[in-house]
Amino acid sequence: MVESSKEKFTGLNVSEISSKISSFVNSEKPIRVWSKGSEPSLAFIRNIEKRVITLDVSTSIIEVDFSDKVFLNFSFNSVDYFAKGSLLSENNGLLSIELEEEVFKSEKRHNERLLTFPHHQVHAYFKVYSDENSSNIISINRFKETPNSALESFVSEKMKQIVDEEDAIAELMGFRILDLSSDGLSFFANSRETSYFAGLKDDGGIQFTLMFEGTSYSLKYAEIVYIVDYVNQRAARIPMKKIGIHFDENDEIKESINKLINDSGALREVDKSFESFLAD
Repeated sequence: MVESSKEKFTGLNVSEISSKISSFVNSEKPIRVWSKGSEPSLAFIRNIEKRVITLDVSTSIIEVDFSDKVFLNFSFNSVDYFAKGSLLSENNGLLSIELEEEVFKSEKRHNERLLTFPHHQVHAYFKVYSDENSSNIISINRFKETPNSALESFVSEKMKQIVDEEDAIAELMGFRILDLSSDGLSFFANSRETSYFAGLKDDGGIQFTLMFEGTSYSLKYAEIVYIVDYVNQRAARIPMKKIGIHFDENDEIKESINKLINDSGALREVDKSFESFLAD
């Protein structure tokens, strides 16, 4: 058993899972194929002979860079299987890929975590209250619920000032979400933004609104689970933090995440972990 930072991948021989792969041949069950840095595409297995697998991608919009190694994933009986391979030929939407000898398996997560950046536009919005005549922070998101239609008028990545019923000044802060599950998410924040959250790690119950796939979700009883340093390679001199938030599990969000993964092959955290695992 070999363990990556977050996942455990067990090495297998291709021959050990050939019967499982064969069960996908000429079926309507797609597998997922991608190259590093791209979003997975769905493909259908048409044939497998030893380590050469033939994929039908004629119904997919392929963003895979086949000049590089490609990654493949399929699920069988609640287990995720991963492989890496090289393109041998391409003809009318049929790809022949030679798999490497060693493949891997990992227990499939009950709660999938979707990598939303940079391929998906997902944002979280928080209200931060301050004294009308001071920049001191009074509280974050201690407010009455607002109808979705009212919130949508504020949807923007820029801060906007509003005045609530009690004449307290509130800033609506929007953050681009990095990854999302049915009960948690994370985002980057600068020093000023992080200061609004730093005192809340032991104070649960904050509220915020999530905009995901064109739908807004009002999420309550959320808590800050971590605030860690993050170094942006493109802006190494700008201090940033990665903030992780946990909230009560939301079945609608879970359904939307699973739909994205199953219908379009969206990139998951476990897929990225597999990439990193093979790079180690």
